[in-house]
Amino acid sequence: MMKRWLPIFAILWGGQLFAQNIDLYLTLLEKGRMDEVKENLSELLSRYPDEAGIFFLEAMVTENGDSSLAQFQSIVKKFPESEFAAKSEMKIGEYLFSRGLYSQAGVQFKTVLYKYPQGDHRQRAMDLMVNSYFATGQEDSAKASLRIIKQLYPSLNFSQYGIKGLDSSAREARLVKLDPNSISKKIKSAKAARKIVIPRSVSKPWVIQVGAFGKYENANRLKKQIQGHGYATEVHTVNSNGKRLHAVRIVRYKTKYSADKIGQKLKKKFGLDFRVINSPE
Repeated sequence: MMKRWLPIFAILWGGQLFAQNIDLYLTLLEKGRMDEVKENLSELLSRYPDEAGIFFLEAMVTENGDSSLAQFQSIVKKFPESEFAAKSEMKIGEYLFSRGLYSQAGVQFKTVLYKYPQGDHRQRAMDLMVNSYFATGQEDSAKASLRIIKQLYPSLNFSQYGIKGLDSSAREARLVKLDPNSISKKIKSAKAARKIVIPRSVSKPWVIQVGAFGKYENANRLKKQIQGHGYATEVHTVNSNGKRLHAVRIVRYKTKYSADKIGQKLKKKFGLDFRVINSPE
C-alpha cells in the first residue's frame, strides 16, 4: 500500500527544497497532522542536514518540552541568519510564557522585537511581551518598552493595551551656535597659546551598548529616545560577523563599575539589555 505522504515527496524530491515546501509541513502541523510530518522527518534530516527549516520541524514535533526548547535554542545558535532563528526565538518565548515564567518571557519577546525587524512575528511578540509585564505587575516597564518599540515599528497596534503617553517624548537636544564675538579675550588668548587642555577620552574608556541595528534609522530612534532622558548617547558603526551594524552606546565612564551601575538603571527604566564595553578612543 502506498504511503499517504508520497504525493508530498513528489513535490519535494523533484528539485531543491524550497521555503514553500517547509511551509507545507508547517501547515500540516497547524492542522494537527503531526504523524505525517514525523514519518518524513528522518528522510528530511538525512537529505538536508544543513537546512534550518528541517531542524525547526523536528523541534516542533518533539513532545518533551525541555528537549524542544533545547532544539530551538540550537537553531538560533547554528542558523542566526535564517528566518527560522526568529521563529525559534518566538517559540522559546512562548514556552517560557506557558510555564508561567513571565519575567523571562517578557525579556525574550522584547529581544525578538529588537533583534528581528523582519517577519510577521512582531505584533504577536509585542502582545505577549505586554501580557508578560502585566502578569508580573510591571506596567511601567511595559510602557517604557512600548515607547521604544513604537519608535521602531509605528505601524503596529498599540491602542489595544490602554496605555497612554506612548507618543510623548522629551525634546531632542540641539546644538547651540555660539557667537565667536562673545568669547572672552582671555579664552581666545589661552586657546591661541594652547593653554586649554582637552582631556583625552581614554580617561573614560567605558561605554554602555544597548543595541545594534542593521538600519541606521532604528538605531537613531533609540538614540533619541535615550537622549531625551538626559543620557549622552551616540551611534557607532561596527562590524559583526562581516555585517555592518549601527551600535547605540551611552558614553563615557571612568570605571566599569560606574558604567554597569548606569546600565542597570537603564535596564530598569527602559527594559533594555546592555553590555559594558572597554572602547577607548
